Amino acid sequence: MTRTSFLPSLLALSALAACAVTSPLRADDFKPQIQYAEVNGVKLAYYLRGTGKPLVMINGFLSSMSLWDPALLAELEKTHTLVLFDNRGVGLSSDTTENSTTIPQMADDAAALIQTLGLKDPDVLAWSMGARIGQQLLIRHPDVVHKAVLVSADPGGTHDAPAAADTESALNDPNVDKMKKLYLTYPDNDAGRQSAQQTLARIEAAVKDGSMPDDFTVSKETTMRQDRARTTLWSGNDDNFNALKTITTPVLVTAGKDDIIDPPQNAAIIAGQIPFAWTAYFEGGHAFLFQSHARFSAAVDMFLADQDN
Repeated sequence: MTRTSFLPSLLALSALAACAVTSPLRADDFKPQIQYAEVNGVKLAYYLRGTGKPLVMINGFLSSMSLWDPALLAELEKTHTLVLFDNRGVGLSSDTTENSTTIPQMADDAAALIQTLGLKDPDVLAWSMGARIGQQLLIRHPDVVHKAVLVSADPGGTHDAPAAADTESALNDPNVDKMKKLYLTYPDNDAGRQSAQQTLARIEAAVKDGSMPDDFTVSKETTMRQDRARTTLWSGNDDNFNALKTITTPVLVTAGKDDIIDPPQNAAIIAGQIPFAWTAYFEGGHAFLFQSHARFSAAVDMFLADQDN
Protein backbone atom coordinates (compact mmCIF):
# COMPACT_ATOMS: atom_id res chain seq x y z
CA MET A 1 0.00 0.00 0.00
CA THR A 2 1.35 3.44 -0.92
CA ARG A 3 0.30 6.69 0.73
CA THR A 4 1.02 9.89 -1.14
CA SER A 5 -0.95 12.80 0.30
CA PHE A 6 0.54 13.52 3.70
CA LEU A 7 2.97 16.30 2.70
CA PRO A 8 0.63 19.32 3.15
CA SER A 9 -0.35 18.20 6.66
CA LEU A 10 3.29 17.52 7.49
CA LEU A 11 4.28 21.04 6.55
CA ALA A 12 1.43 22.61 8.51
CA LEU A 13 2.19 20.59 11.63
CA SER A 14 5.92 21.11 11.35
CA ALA A 15 5.38 24.87 11.27
CA LEU A 16 3.66 24.60 14.65
CA ALA A 17 6.34 22.31 16.02
CA ALA A 18 9.10 24.70 14.96
CA CYS A 19 7.92 27.20 17.57
CA ALA A 20 9.17 24.90 20.30
CA VAL A 21 12.54 24.12 18.72
CA THR A 22 15.64 25.94 19.92
CA SER A 23 17.86 27.66 17.37
CA PRO A 24 20.84 25.67 16.06
CA LEU A 25 24.40 26.66 16.85
CA ARG A 26 25.89 29.23 14.54
CA ALA A 27 28.41 27.79 12.11
CA ASP A 28 31.30 29.50 13.90
CA ASP A 29 30.28 27.83 17.18
CA PHE A 30 30.60 24.30 15.83
CA LYS A 31 33.76 22.48 14.82
CA PRO A 32 33.45 18.83 13.73
CA GLN A 33 35.37 16.30 15.79
CA ILE A 34 36.32 13.51 13.39
CA GLN A 35 36.37 10.07 14.97
CA TYR A 36 36.86 6.57 13.60
CA ALA A 37 35.01 3.29 14.04
CA GLU A 38 36.50 -0.05 13.05
CA VAL A 39 33.90 -2.11 11.20
CA ASN A 40 34.21 -5.06 8.83
CA GLY A 41 37.95 -4.63 8.31
CA VAL A 42 37.86 -0.88 7.57
CA LYS A 43 37.92 2.36 9.55
CA LEU A 44 34.90 4.58 8.94
CA ALA A 45 35.39 8.28 9.63
CA TYR A 46 32.40 10.03 11.22
CA TYR A 47 31.33 13.00 13.28
CA LEU A 48 28.24 14.10 15.18
CA ARG A 49 26.36 17.38 15.17
CA GLY A 50 23.04 18.61 16.52
CA THR A 51 20.79 17.59 19.40
CA GLY A 52 18.06 15.00 19.64
CA LYS A 53 17.45 11.45 18.48
CA PRO A 54 20.21 10.04 16.23
CA LEU A 55 19.73 10.41 12.48
CA VAL A 56 22.29 8.41 10.50
CA MET A 57 22.90 10.02 7.12
CA ILE A 58 24.14 7.79 4.28
CA ASN A 59 25.57 9.68 1.34
CA GLY A 60 25.77 8.71 -2.30
CA PHE A 61 28.13 7.96 -5.16
CA LEU A 62 31.64 9.34 -4.50
CA SER A 63 30.18 11.67 -1.85
CA SER A 64 31.87 12.30 1.48
CA MET A 65 30.33 13.55 4.71
CA SER A 66 31.29 17.07 3.58
CA LEU A 67 28.98 16.95 0.57
CA TRP A 68 25.77 17.59 2.48
CA ASP A 69 24.35 21.08 2.02
CA PRO A 70 24.95 23.06 5.25
CA ALA A 71 21.49 24.62 4.85
CA LEU A 72 19.90 21.18 5.10
CA LEU A 73 22.09 20.19 8.05
CA ALA A 74 21.18 23.43 9.86
CA GLU A 75 17.50 22.47 9.66
CA LEU A 76 17.88 18.82 10.60
CA GLU A 77 20.29 19.36 13.50
CA LYS A 78 17.68 21.40 15.36
CA THR A 79 15.89 18.21 16.37
CA HIS A 80 18.32 15.39 15.55
CA THR A 81 21.83 14.32 16.42
CA LEU A 82 23.22 13.85 12.94
CA VAL A 83 25.64 10.98 12.40
CA LEU A 84 27.63 11.83 9.27
CA PHE A 85 30.20 9.39 7.91
CA ASP A 86 32.26 8.43 4.88
CA ASN A 87 31.49 5.13 3.18
CA ARG A 88 34.43 2.78 2.79
CA GLY A 89 37.15 4.14 0.54
CA VAL A 90 35.65 7.64 0.46
CA GLY A 91 37.28 10.69 2.00
CA LEU A 92 38.78 9.87 5.39
CA SER A 93 37.54 6.26 5.55
CA SER A 94 39.82 3.35 4.67
CA ASP A 95 39.13 0.36 2.45
CA THR A 96 40.34 -3.18 2.09
CA THR A 97 42.99 -4.19 -0.45
CA GLU A 98 40.59 -6.58 -2.12
CA ASN A 99 37.47 -5.19 -3.71
CA SER A 100 34.63 -5.93 -1.27
CA THR A 101 32.57 -2.92 -2.31
CA THR A 102 28.96 -3.84 -2.95
CA ILE A 103 25.73 -2.17 -1.92
CA PRO A 104 24.98 -4.96 0.61
CA GLN A 105 28.53 -4.68 2.01
CA MET A 106 28.14 -0.94 2.57
CA ALA A 107 24.77 -1.62 4.23
CA ASP A 108 26.54 -4.03 6.58
CA ASP A 109 29.10 -1.29 7.26
CA ALA A 110 26.32 1.14 8.20
CA ALA A 111 24.71 -1.43 10.50
CA ALA A 112 28.05 -2.14 12.14
CA LEU A 113 28.66 1.58 12.63
CA ILE A 114 25.27 1.94 14.33
CA GLN A 115 26.05 -0.97 16.62
CA THR A 116 29.62 0.16 17.34
CA LEU A 117 28.40 3.62 18.35
CA GLY A 118 25.75 2.07 20.58
CA LEU A 119 22.89 3.87 18.83
CA LYS A 120 19.50 2.58 19.95
CA ASP A 121 16.80 2.59 17.26
CA PRO A 122 18.25 5.47 15.24
CA ASP A 123 16.51 6.91 12.22
CA VAL A 124 18.19 6.89 8.81
CA LEU A 125 18.23 9.37 5.95
CA ALA A 126 19.82 7.93 2.81
CA TRP A 127 20.37 9.77 -0.47
CA SER A 128 21.11 8.56 -4.02
CA MET A 129 23.45 5.55 -3.94
CA GLY A 130 23.06 5.92 -0.20
CA ALA A 131 19.35 5.17 -0.66
CA ARG A 132 20.32 1.88 -2.30
CA ILE A 133 22.49 1.18 0.74
CA GLY A 134 19.56 2.23 2.91
CA GLN A 135 17.22 -0.26 1.26
CA GLN A 136 19.69 -3.07 1.88
CA LEU A 137 20.18 -1.90 5.47
CA LEU A 138 16.44 -2.25 6.11
CA ILE A 139 16.34 -5.64 4.38
CA ARG A 140 19.48 -7.16 5.90
CA HIS A 141 19.22 -5.61 9.38
CA PRO A 142 15.49 -5.23 10.06
CA ASP A 143 15.82 -4.55 13.79
CA VAL A 144 18.47 -1.83 13.63
CA VAL A 145 16.53 1.20 12.32
CA HIS A 146 13.49 2.95 13.79
CA LYS A 147 12.33 4.88 10.69
CA ALA A 148 13.94 5.57 7.32
CA VAL A 149 13.78 8.29 4.68
CA LEU A 150 14.92 7.18 1.22
CA VAL A 151 15.90 10.06 -1.06
CA SER A 152 16.34 9.78 -4.85
CA ALA A 153 16.27 6.01 -4.67
CA ASP A 154 16.43 3.18 -7.23
CA PRO A 155 15.01 -0.33 -6.69
CA GLY A 156 17.61 -2.11 -8.82
CA GLY A 157 17.34 -4.96 -11.30
CA THR A 158 14.83 -4.87 -14.12
CA HIS A 159 12.18 -2.90 -12.27
CA ASP A 160 13.80 0.52 -12.14
CA ALA A 161 13.09 3.59 -14.23
CA PRO A 162 16.62 4.17 -15.55
CA ALA A 163 18.43 7.37 -16.36
CA ALA A 164 18.98 8.24 -20.00
CA ALA A 165 22.08 6.60 -21.45
CA ASP A 166 23.98 9.88 -21.88
CA THR A 167 23.24 10.91 -18.28
CA GLU A 168 24.44 7.60 -16.89
CA SER A 169 27.53 7.71 -19.09
CA ALA A 170 28.50 11.20 -17.91
CA LEU A 171 27.89 10.28 -14.28
CA ASN A 172 30.11 7.20 -14.42
CA ASP A 173 32.89 8.54 -16.67
CA PRO A 174 35.93 9.40 -14.48
CA ASN A 175 37.08 11.85 -17.15
CA VAL A 176 33.94 13.99 -16.92
CA ASP A 177 34.49 17.16 -14.89
CA LYS A 178 33.09 17.02 -11.36
CA MET A 179 31.24 20.28 -11.87
CA LYS A 180 29.39 18.83 -14.84
CA LYS A 181 28.39 15.88 -12.69
CA LEU A 182 27.18 18.26 -9.99
CA TYR A 183 24.96 20.11 -12.44
CA LEU A 184 23.35 16.82 -13.46
CA THR A 185 21.82 16.69 -9.98
CA TYR A 186 19.90 19.95 -10.51
CA PRO A 187 17.30 20.91 -13.12
CA ASP A 188 18.72 22.27 -16.37
CA ASN A 189 17.21 25.73 -15.97
CA ASP A 190 18.10 29.06 -14.36
CA ALA A 191 16.63 28.11 -10.98
CA GLY A 192 18.48 24.80 -10.97
CA ARG A 193 21.81 26.33 -11.91
CA GLN A 194 21.40 29.05 -9.30
CA SER A 195 20.56 26.48 -6.65
CA ALA A 196 23.63 24.41 -7.55
CA GLN A 197 25.84 27.47 -7.23
CA GLN A 198 24.27 28.37 -3.87
CA THR A 199 24.83 24.87 -2.51
CA LEU A 200 28.46 24.94 -3.62
CA ALA A 201 28.96 28.35 -2.03
CA ARG A 202 27.49 27.16 1.27
CA ILE A 203 29.74 24.08 1.32
CA GLU A 204 32.82 26.12 0.49
CA ALA A 205 31.99 28.67 3.20
CA ALA A 206 31.40 25.94 5.80
CA VAL A 207 34.73 24.29 5.03
CA LYS A 208 36.48 27.64 5.13
CA ASP A 209 35.07 28.55 8.56
CA GLY A 210 35.75 25.05 9.87
CA SER A 211 32.15 24.04 10.54
CA MET A 212 32.48 21.19 8.01
CA PRO A 213 35.56 19.02 7.47
CA ASP A 214 37.76 19.49 4.43
CA ASP A 215 37.01 15.98 3.25
CA PHE A 216 36.53 15.51 -0.48
CA THR A 217 39.17 13.05 -1.66
CA VAL A 218 38.02 10.00 -3.62
CA SER A 219 40.55 7.75 -5.33
CA LYS A 220 40.22 6.37 -8.84
CA GLU A 221 40.09 2.88 -7.29
CA THR A 222 37.13 3.82 -5.10
CA THR A 223 35.44 5.43 -8.10
CA MET A 224 35.73 2.18 -10.05
CA ARG A 225 34.57 0.07 -7.10
CA GLN A 226 31.52 2.19 -6.38
CA ASP A 227 30.65 2.43 -10.07
CA ARG A 228 30.64 -1.37 -10.32
CA ALA A 229 28.59 -1.68 -7.13
CA ARG A 230 25.89 0.81 -8.14
CA THR A 231 25.56 -0.23 -11.78
CA THR A 232 26.71 -3.71 -12.82
CA LEU A 233 26.00 -5.46 -9.53
CA TRP A 234 22.91 -3.46 -8.58
CA SER A 235 21.28 -4.02 -11.96
CA GLY A 236 22.32 -7.65 -12.19
CA ASN A 237 19.29 -9.18 -10.51
CA ASP A 238 15.93 -8.40 -8.90
CA ASP A 239 16.91 -9.51 -5.39
CA ASN A 240 16.58 -6.05 -3.85
CA PHE A 241 13.25 -5.29 -5.52
CA ASN A 242 11.80 -8.64 -4.45
CA ALA A 243 13.00 -8.22 -0.87
CA LEU A 244 11.46 -4.76 -0.45
CA LYS A 245 8.16 -6.37 0.48
CA THR A 246 9.79 -7.85 3.59
CA ILE A 247 10.62 -4.42 5.07
CA THR A 248 8.69 -3.70 8.27
CA THR A 249 10.40 -0.41 9.14
CA PRO A 250 8.27 2.72 8.51
CA VAL A 251 9.63 4.31 5.33
CA LEU A 252 9.20 7.64 3.57
CA VAL A 253 10.30 7.51 -0.08
CA THR A 254 11.04 10.93 -1.57
CA ALA A 255 11.96 12.18 -5.04
CA GLY A 256 12.60 15.30 -7.07
CA LYS A 257 10.12 15.94 -9.84
CA ASP A 258 12.90 16.75 -12.32
CA ASP A 259 15.43 14.07 -11.34
CA ILE A 260 17.19 12.73 -14.45
CA ILE A 261 19.57 10.43 -12.55
CA ASP A 262 17.04 8.40 -10.56
CA PRO A 263 13.74 9.47 -12.16
CA PRO A 264 10.85 10.07 -9.73
CA GLN A 265 8.92 7.06 -11.03
CA ASN A 266 11.32 4.99 -8.92
CA ALA A 267 9.82 6.39 -5.73
CA ALA A 268 6.40 4.98 -6.65
CA ILE A 269 7.95 1.65 -7.65
CA ILE A 270 9.79 1.29 -4.34
CA ALA A 271 6.89 2.50 -2.20
CA GLY A 272 4.60 0.09 -4.02
CA GLN A 273 6.75 -2.78 -2.78
CA ILE A 274 7.29 -1.66 0.82
CA PRO A 275 4.19 -2.26 2.96
CA PHE A 276 2.53 1.00 4.06
CA ALA A 277 5.33 3.21 2.73
CA TRP A 278 4.73 6.92 2.23
CA THR A 279 5.86 8.95 -0.77
CA ALA A 280 6.49 12.67 -1.22
CA TYR A 281 7.67 14.63 -4.26
CA PHE A 282 9.49 17.96 -4.26
CA GLU A 283 10.57 20.65 -6.69
CA GLY A 284 14.08 19.99 -7.99
CA GLY A 285 16.25 17.28 -9.46
CA HIS A 286 18.38 14.56 -7.92
CA ALA A 287 19.60 17.03 -5.29
CA PHE A 288 16.12 18.36 -4.52
CA LEU A 289 16.82 17.91 -0.78
CA PHE A 290 19.28 20.80 -1.12
CA GLN A 291 17.25 22.92 -3.52
CA SER A 292 14.07 22.47 -1.44
CA HIS A 293 15.85 22.03 1.90
CA ALA A 294 13.29 23.87 4.04
CA ARG A 295 10.25 21.96 2.76
CA PHE A 296 12.14 18.67 2.68
CA SER A 297 13.47 18.98 6.25
CA ALA A 298 9.99 19.90 7.50
CA ALA A 299 8.58 16.74 5.92
CA VAL A 300 11.41 14.64 7.36
CA ASP A 301 10.92 16.07 10.86
CA MET A 302 7.23 15.32 10.87
CA PHE A 303 7.62 11.81 9.46
CA LEU A 304 10.30 10.92 12.00
CA ALA A 305 8.36 12.36 14.95
CA ASP A 306 6.82 9.79 17.29
CA GLN A 307 3.11 10.37 16.98
CA ASP A 308 2.37 9.18 20.51
CA ASN A 309 4.60 11.86 22.13
